[in-house]
Amino acid sequence: MSFPQWRIPLLVTLYVLSVTSLFLLPYSYLAIFLVIWSALLPYYLAWKICLAVSVIAALPLGLVHSFYWQDSYALLTAALFWTFNLFAMMMSNVAIKEKMAREKSDELNRQLMSAQQLIRQAGQQDERLRIARNIHDVLGHHLTALTINLQVASHKANASGLDEVKAHVDQCHSLAKLLLSDVREAVSDIRENAALDWQQAVRALFKDLPRPSLQLSIADNVKIEDVTTADTLLRCVQESLTNTIKHTQSAQLRVSLTKHKNSYWLKLQDEQVQAESPVKKGNGLTGMVERVVQTGGTMKFGFNNQGFLIDILLPEPI
Repeated sequence: MSFPQWRIPLLVTLYVLSVTSLFLLPYSYLAIFLVIWSALLPYYLAWKICLAVSVIAALPLGLVHSFYWQDSYALLTAALFWTFNLFAMMMSNVAIKEKMAREKSDELNRQLMSAQQLIRQAGQQDERLRIARNIHDVLGHHLTALTINLQVASHKANASGLDEVKAHVDQCHSLAKLLLSDVREAVSDIRENAALDWQQAVRALFKDLPRPSLQLSIADNVKIEDVTTADTLLRCVQESLTNTIKHTQSAQLRVSLTKHKNSYWLKLQDEQVQAESPVKKGNGLTGMVERVVQTGGTMKFGFNNQGFLIDILLPEPI
């Protein structure tokens, strides 16, 4: 989970103010500020560290009331308020886990929806191609045979001096050739329109997300017919989206897909602030690189003047 850099100093400042308030009045209920502060700890530290910090953080209450206000029951009061601190941390920890589980469930649901989009389109693509092959192989074969026979009949009618019959046969021959041309054109249209709607699958990943918003750009000459290629590109967008949500405060993610020679060129650009340290490859980026390399592609990533950029070049299947 990523937080702005000013949040840790703010947390320390809140603790100092909470302890300072104990010197204002000799009332132990002012320790409620420490309870509120303890409820914030799980959002910044691991649970075991929170437990250790909570014990140390509760000590000022006992010390201030013992030595400054001369309260003989100060240590008991501090121990009781520490239980309140512990309860507050437990509730925050439960809320964090529920939030993470809900986000994970939403993420898996979006992944499932995008995968279903590709599977459904792949099924439709297979059916269109099957129909196109049947039309080409069966109807095209019979029409070709018909045009040949009509051409033979025309020659025989011409040799027999049957001019009227030849005229009708030639007309039928022209119609058969025209029909064969229309069939071939229809088959070509079916094959050309068998491309997958990759845009629809990408939009399913961003559905109902509060952030980042999707800025999608797909070139007109981009047509993805291979399911493996479409899935690889989609999973790269998915991983980039996950990293953007977890590690940045970016309001939008720009996804650009174009054709470069015989390769698909995918660019993923967020708006995060450039880090001073070198980029470290986590499991997400490592998985993306492995997936791209497995399909014969290349991947580059790094910061530019706009944010973090991932550049992927994936060869078009032969």
